[in-house]
Amino acid sequence: MRFKWILSVVCLVLLDQGIKELLVNSEFRVINSGAGFGLGGAWGQMWQLIVIILLLAIIIKFKFNWQTGLVTAGGLANLIDRVRWGGVVDYLALSLLPRFNLADCLILAGLIGLM
Repeated sequence: MRFKWILSVVCLVLLDQGIKELLVNSEFRVINSGAGFGLGGAWGQMWQLIVIILLLAIIIKFKFNWQTGLVTAGGLANLIDRVRWGGVVDYLALSLLPRFNLADCLILAGLIGLM
């Protein structure tokens, strides 16, 4: 079970990072230094610490299920962005929402699944 969980997380992170790599120099992307969906302002490195603490807490509390896999994959993908680009690379846009990315969708789906 843990191997499948880890493999799934790694594959989702690689998918997200691959999309971002393709789009990082395009007009479709925005570097977001705040939280998901354009929220949180410019907290800078504080978000990195918050993400690490939340990921550990979620894994410890809820174990290795699909919901924590989605949250972990999304959190790790966005954490990689923060270290690599100084913020999260957002590239999806819907008319009423701020820009977001696949990792944000994974986090949201996982959190909804945990409820």
